[in-house]
Amino acid sequence: MRRIAQETINRVLEEVDIFEVISQYVDLKKRGKNYFGLSPFRSETKPSFSVSPDKNMWYDFGSGQGGNAVSFLIEYEKVSFSEAVRSLAEKYNIEIIEVGDKQQSNLYDQLYEIHNLANLFFTNNLFSKSGLKAKKYLFDRFFDDKIIKKFSIGFAGDSWDLLYKELNKKFNKEVIDKSGLFSKSKKGYIDRFRNRIIFPFFSPSGKVIGFSGRSLSDKEDVKYLNSPETPLFQKSKVFYGSYQTMPEIRKMNHVLLVEGQTDFLRLYQRGFNNVLATSGTAFSSRHAVALNKYTNRVILTYDSDNAGINAAIRTGYILLQNGFEVRILDLGNELDPDDYFKLKENSNSSFKQLIKDASHPINYIVNKKNILNKGAADRSKFLNECIEEIKLVNDLIIRNDLIKRLSNELGVIESEVLNRFDKISIRKRVKDKDDNKETSFRLYDSKSDKAQIEILKLLIHDPSLAENVTLSLFDNKLCYNIVKTVKDNHQKYNNIAQLLELIGDSPEERNLIAALSVDIPEKDSQDSILKDCIITLENISIKREINQIRNQIRIIEDNNKSLDTNLIRKLQELQKKVI
Repeated sequence: MRRIAQETINRVLEEVDIFEVISQYVDLKKRGKNYFGLSPFRSETKPSFSVSPDKNMWYDFGSGQGGNAVSFLIEYEKVSFSEAVRSLAEKYNIEIIEVGDKQQSNLYDQLYEIHNLANLFFTNNLFSKSGLKAKKYLFDRFFDDKIIKKFSIGFAGDSWDLLYKELNKKFNKEVIDKSGLFSKSKKGYIDRFRNRIIFPFFSPSGKVIGFSGRSLSDKEDVKYLNSPETPLFQKSKVFYGSYQTMPEIRKMNHVLLVEGQTDFLRLYQRGFNNVLATSGTAFSSRHAVALNKYTNRVILTYDSDNAGINAAIRTGYILLQNGFEVRILDLGNELDPDDYFKLKENSNSSFKQLIKDASHPINYIVNKKNILNKGAADRSKFLNECIEEIKLVNDLIIRNDLIKRLSNELGVIESEVLNRFDKISIRKRVKDKDDNKETSFRLYDSKSDKAQIEILKLLIHDPSLAENVTLSLFDNKLCYNIVKTVKDNHQKYNNIAQLLELIGDSPEERNLIAALSVDIPEKDSQDSILKDCIITLENISIKREINQIRNQIRIIEDNNKSLDTNLIRKLQELQKKVI
């Protein structure tokens, strides 16, 4: 058996979650930052075997042994070093490179190199004449050179192939293909990122592994574009800013989790350095596993508009189900963290108070969804929905706490909640035999969400309607992704089964399509339903833009700058458009 390359060993030790590995063999209980259980290597009655996720190591106090995930498998399974590494690499989908496999080893080296050169290209662009527009965008949002250079922010010019021309002679076709930096067109390769501010992602060891680009064009449907999945970049394991902020997160033992790069940069610039961003990617259990290496305490600091509220609720449930202590911070007035600090009345002190006042997810959802003012039938439905989420929590203490909170918030006696819990649990287990990963859109109960779901249902059954739909109207990420797939491929498939194959490996999207495909809309009314839903979304979009302009005006006035008459004119024009 050939020797495994150091590159593979390093990736295994960086990416494998030691708690997840060892908890399959040892019953571990949390105590402070670490987990403890009975030693798997000797007989004992008091737990002295410790697992430290933040250090990615284990230690047996009784025997004085310790090590990482690889050494644990060697000791427990009595296997060789290479067998242990192979086992973990295969489980975590890490490509195994062997010494002597020069082609594969060289591929990884070249992928790191091409990303490093691309990053230099983007950062140089930002500080050149071609980057003046991007630089102005950043300065207008109060980001200075210090923060720009610390996070290697760059700019991709409005050209089809500038980066490709720069790099294609230095790398072979395989590296170009697998880098994710380029797309194929009829004329050949073109740059993936064009006319965008570029934010690089770093590995735990500080190597550039991918990028996210923020469009500078209002006509672009996709505001943020990330690198695709590559051998280096796996979205469900990566957080923006982790390389720079993980030491502070470990030190403070909690993280402020935001939705995007500008929110991250704003908090970091204000001195809140225990921050991470999910960067436009829906939060998943794999994110939770990756985050658990550093802390199990999260304060969700999402946008306070409807989309942000729903995202916070979904993420809150996922974190609770993965054993996290969760709070949700409410910025109010549809603000995001970036806009919050642009307003004169807000300061570090007021933000720290918001952190202290952050709500438990159960309290947050009851308040934000106005549950207590709804009718008895809606409150009963909400109770059942919460129970379905709570029953996915494995930790008994967390689960019992959630049941008590739910009981107190809704004014329902705890025995009734427990009674429903048992019934729903039995019903859900039967269903789960065929479908372990359920996706629900029950939280999407606003006018905007209902309109987006209704349009999606129409498109699933009649893809030709996609030509009448504008992508930018969709702020629900799940709906947006599916609608985009339908629009891009509606002439390439003939039935829903084929659409599911085009969706790929996202269980949330696949299950949402399956759920909506059951209810077939009436053919005679679909045009009028589509028209009504589009009008609803257009009105919501206009009102959102009006709020953004009003916030811009407040920020300009707070900074004693003269108002742009075009801004006032645009506000007046938008107000006339609202139906």
